[in-house]
Amino acid sequence: MNEMRSLKKLWSWNLSFLAVLYLIGFSYPAFVTSVNKQTQSNLDLIQWVSWGCFAADLVVNFTISKDKKSFLKKNPLLVLSVLLPFLRPLRLLRLFSFGTLMLDRVNMAKSAAISLKVLVTALFLTYLGGIEVTVAERAEVSGSIKSAGDGLWWALTTVTNTSYGDFYPVTGEGRMIAMGLMFTGIGVLAFASATIAAWFVKLGSTNDNSNV
Repeated sequence: MNEMRSLKKLWSWNLSFLAVLYLIGFSYPAFVTSVNKQTQSNLDLIQWVSWGCFAADLVVNFTISKDKKSFLKKNPLLVLSVLLPFLRPLRLLRLFSFGTLMLDRVNMAKSAAISLKVLVTALFLTYLGGIEVTVAERAEVSGSIKSAGDGLWWALTTVTNTSYGDFYPVTGEGRMIAMGLMFTGIGVLAFASATIAAWFVKLGSTNDNSNV
């Protein structure tokens, strides 16, 4: 039993390592002006190996799961990392599991842990969107996003709903990415508003109880 747990833990870390490699390979083209054929072949190899391991992990875990519907509901990140390749680096969120367990031991507990995960997820999506839009837009003559810095700045202003209009996508792919980041920003804003409101309600309830 302990050996099986150790193997699962090792496999999970291997997947996280592959996510790091994928993130590097995914980001590299956005930070250079051109990629030669050999480098592109190596990047493609990293992506295919990564996808294969993630797909195998999903298939095996889904097959051995007794409640398959519950498995899909509890592991949306794993499913998305296979179906949507550019989300594979989100596997790195598992590295925050230890921090989440530590937060569970303090008074803020689950609310703080959930807030941390939402924040980190939003930051990852912002970074991935910035890199992807740079690759998609840079070759367009009429485009305004020409570097990774431009793409990341655009992604940050888009997800925070404070876009200045200095950079904007002109390709279909770029606009799809923009839609995704807009919805991400709306979701994070709604979550933040709900969290603050819940905190005030809890604070008011505590004060009322102390006055009784």
